Order: sequence, then C-alpha cells, then structure tokens
Amino acid sequence: MAPFFTFMKYLIGIGNYSMYDDSVGLRLIEHIHTHHLENDSKFRAIEIGGNLLNLLTYFNEETDAILFVDAGRIEGLSPGEYLLFTPNEVDTTKELKNISTHEGDLMKVIELARTTGYKIPEIRVMGIAPLEVKNGIGLSPLLTAHLHHYARTAIDAIVQFG
Repeated sequence: MAPFFTFMKYLIGIGNYSMYDDSVGLRLIEHIHTHHLENDSKFRAIEIGGNLLNLLTYFNEETDAILFVDAGRIEGLSPGEYLLFTPNEVDTTKELKNISTHEGDLMKVIELARTTGYKIPEIRVMGIAPLEVKNGIGLSPLLTAHLHHYARTAIDAIVQFG
C-alpha cells in the first residue's frame, strides 16, 4: 500500500524584528494570524525569522509549494513596492562569508538544499522593497499602510500556486 501524504502549502515570513523594515515578512505573518486570514485547508502561515537554515525542514515530500515573504532591495522597485518571482528568475548579490544561523541568503539556502539532495517544492518569493533597514523595532509607516494588501496578495499567490 502506498504511503498517504498530506500535501501542504506554506506561506513563510522571513526577517529580523530588530531591523525595522527587514521585519516585514514576519509582520505579514502576524497580520494573517491576527486577522484570521489563514485557511488551514489551503496553506499554513509560518514565521521563520533570520535563521534560514530552518527552512530545510520544509523541503520534503509533504510540501507541495512555498511562498517566502521577505524584505529585499530589488533593482527597479521603489520602497513599498513588491515583486513575485521564482528563485530561477533572480541572481543574488548578497555577499556572505559562509552559511550560518546568523546571516543568510534565501537563494543560497535553496541552492544548498538542491546540492545536498533535499526535495525542493515549487517555490515563489514575494520581495518587498523596504524604506529603511536600521536598528530598531517596528515597521515604517509606508510598509505598515500596505501590510493588509501585501497579506492579501501573498495569500492569493500561495492558494493559486503549486
């Protein structure tokens, strides 16, 4: 008898609460939970924070699709704008000394998973251009004003994806 798998879609927020607009992915997940926008039969909304190596947990047979939400400086985008893309559509320019739990690059973690034999689900990324990345708790008024729109866009994307 074949094993029974429950395929799952994940909307995963990435960021750092202590770096202002870099927390937009985490705040988006909080917004989804606070406003009860998560539909358990369609996806799960999860905060990962900055330890991107924890993402490897979701690269398995049971995961159908993942939409990552993160702040990112994306060429051509003004602060507050966003872009939905797949990892194959971008090249990272972030320089890392090595992969660690203290700094990370989503594209490098996905590549690490590929090269080490993890099952890679369908992946999309919602990159939101920050206004300010600085030491401090909070989110700029610009990103705060658009948070509900970002959440609705992310939910629509993960429900339709995969």
